[in-house]
Amino acid sequence: HGSVFETITKDTFASIKCLVPSLDDQQKIATILSSLDAKIENNNKINANLEAQAQALFKSWFVDFEPFQNGEFEDSELGRIPKGWKVGTYSDIIEGTISGDWGKESKQGNYTHSVACIRGCDFQDINQGIRGKTPERYILEKNYVSKHLKDKDIIVEISGGTQTVSTGRVCLVSDDMLQKYNYDLICTNFCRVVRPLINYSAYIYYSWLFKYNGKVMFGYENGTSGIKNFQINDFLTKELLLIPPVECSLQFQNIIKTLQKTIQTNGTESTTLSTLRDTLLPKLMSGEIEV
Repeated sequence: HGSVFETITKDTFASIKCLVPSLDDQQKIATILSSLDAKIENNNKINANLEAQAQALFKSWFVDFEPFQNGEFEDSELGRIPKGWKVGTYSDIIEGTISGDWGKESKQGNYTHSVACIRGCDFQDINQGIRGKTPERYILEKNYVSKHLKDKDIIVEISGGTQTVSTGRVCLVSDDMLQKYNYDLICTNFCRVVRPLINYSAYIYYSWLFKYNGKVMFGYENGTSGIKNFQINDFLTKELLLIPPVECSLQFQNIIKTLQKTIQTNGTESTTLSTLRDTLLPKLMSGEIEV
């Protein structure tokens, strides 16, 4: 109804007929669905705890230096650090960066390679082990060759943010994450891929998170038209970073790999349970499946 804006009134709902299961059946249905929701919620709590453990481990090793207190320390631009460690920038421990792509909504011309395109709004789901609702796009074959995501890549959101939330959010790519998709993966052109040197992926990711949570990225933003841009090249080449020996970074990475694998496994289970719940609900309500 409505001459200017379409509206739905109370009378509309009063005229709609629907099948209502008996109260006993409603309670049985609710019990089934609630058990699925409880398991999903439990998986979410476990994953949040695992992620908190990973961030706490990073701080213990690379901020507070707790495992290294019995060794020698020396002065640096970042304060006292374990002897033999270095101060540098992210550019010292990455291969480089790769721009994203958006392609076309459907096949046309040479845009024939089907991909799932990760956006900044997908990061939260992916970091929780959930596939997310990444759109299917079509890109040039040559762009797929140069831009597709690989295990241990780090995706950075370079445009967006708000007055209180900075750009520069990150998402970690892993083989377990890549296997969730029926498509090859790229990121949107509002993101950038950072490709770490071997054995430094987990260290880069969690050091980046530590700086992000510390509001460091606000100092590397520009743009006043409503959309802020993250000056990623400046951040990579100017932001001072403690660089641990590769053996230490590898040890940290192996621990993180185990935690991340569990997060991805729990996320896959939650996705399966969520699909089952949504499939069961209309069948149970309609009586197609008896409780």
